[in-house]
Amino acid sequence: MKVEAEYMPVYLSGEEKQATRTLWEEMFAEDSRSFLDYYYREKLRDNRVLAIRESGELEAMLHLNPYVVCARGRRWRVDYLVGVATRREKRHHGYMSRLLLAMMADMRSEKAPFCFLMPADEAIYRPFGFTWIFRQPRWRLRKEEEIQRIPFMEPDVRRNGPGYVRRVAELADWMNRFLAARYQLHTVRDEAYLRRLLREIASENGRVDLLYHRETMVGIRSEWGWKRREQRFLYCDDAYTEEVGEPKPAIMARIITPEEFVRAVRLAATSGEKERQIRLHLTDPLIPENNGVWDWYLNRQTSWLVRADEAAPDQEQAACADELRLTVTELTQWLFGYDVPEAARPFADVVDPPEGVFLDEVV
Repeated sequence: MKVEAEYMPVYLSGEEKQATRTLWEEMFAEDSRSFLDYYYREKLRDNRVLAIRESGELEAMLHLNPYVVCARGRRWRVDYLVGVATRREKRHHGYMSRLLLAMMADMRSEKAPFCFLMPADEAIYRPFGFTWIFRQPRWRLRKEEEIQRIPFMEPDVRRNGPGYVRRVAELADWMNRFLAARYQLHTVRDEAYLRRLLREIASENGRVDLLYHRETMVGIRSEWGWKRREQRFLYCDDAYTEEVGEPKPAIMARIITPEEFVRAVRLAATSGEKERQIRLHLTDPLIPENNGVWDWYLNRQTSWLVRADEAAPDQEQAACADELRLTVTELTQWLFGYDVPEAARPFADVVDPPEGVFLDEVV
């Protein structure tokens, strides 16, 4: 008889995390060896790997890679889910469900505002409350004849010379200012982020070019790929770019701790009010702490949630005339600015979510 504890999700130690590479290679054969060398050298330094083992054998895993996200000046540590996999012969045994539920319970105890992922199949994640929150735009350069390209990446991107360190810090600062001017929710670029990104790009035979118009830096562009070259990113002043095609859904997310996430949401200036209260009936069948009735208070700077007493006297119930009923999926779509659910339309001019989301990380 198998011991039940064998099927319980556990966080792996450093050496145990390295041992997941075999399952990764089995399930994600499209990833190059050089990319996996980079991933298992760099990302496992600070990530968490939640796994299920049976008789000592790794059967399922998911990797939680940490990022710092800026949302209207607030900074959150948020996990990006990658490497979500179950051994083929063990699929449909409920392993992935156990991993996701355990992960969400832990994140809730940590008061994580949300988590996000890039799905191979959105149908896997929808039952767990995940929904699209970001459409990936694609840009290309225009006026290319006016732009000078200067290679940024050194032959050895791990070098630690003071000149290179300074250039990395300056470029990270430029990227942060570029994103902050256009988006109110994005991952934070710092020196450590950018140094790791450069190694990621190098692992796929990539390059990074600084773009100049005369003496002014106007953008940064990267491409990568061993067999098929692709644009990894293009951040450039609007005067020198144009969007190609329609943005496609790229990132799904799920709000984990609504009382934390709503701190980045505020009362819309168009409402003509200084304060507002909404009674929110939130349905979240997977995270019991979220499920139930909340009093949602908003002002021009922020908002906050307080648990409502469903047994309150009639006069207290009447004090909040605005009633709103949403699932956690609908709340996630709305507060990320992706879509306004039908039930929330009467409040579309009252609630002001972060304007513009940009999450283009790969792992």
